[in-house]
Amino acid sequence: MMVSNIRNINGVKHEGFVSTTQRQVTESFASILSSSIKISKHASERLKFQNINLDEATLTKLEEAVKKAEQKGLKNDVLVLEGNRAYIVNIKNRVVVTVKDVSNLKDNLFTNIDGVLMI
Repeated sequence: MMVSNIRNINGVKHEGFVSTTQRQVTESFASILSSSIKISKHASERLKFQNINLDEATLTKLEEAVKKAEQKGLKNDVLVLEGNRAYIVNIKNRVVVTVKDVSNLKDNLFTNIDGVLMI
């Protein structure tokens, strides 16, 4: 096995892997990755299209909602209402399936929902 020696711009010698990312950004990103709630591709597109940012506080609330739903024995999709946003979360897989702004909910029909949680 060969270990390469790498020198950064300042001339400091490092062995093995070198991280060039900022610690603060990495910690924030790592905390989102470690979240037990995942975001589906569809939900990610909705968030981007509607210019909605999911912060750590909201992810924590969604995690708590999933735990409550699990305690009640729910396993399928649940409508989670938080402020002016509605999330459809699959409890079994712990995945946010879609996100909608509440003002755009008129004439929408949600099917196969096991329950509704307001957080």
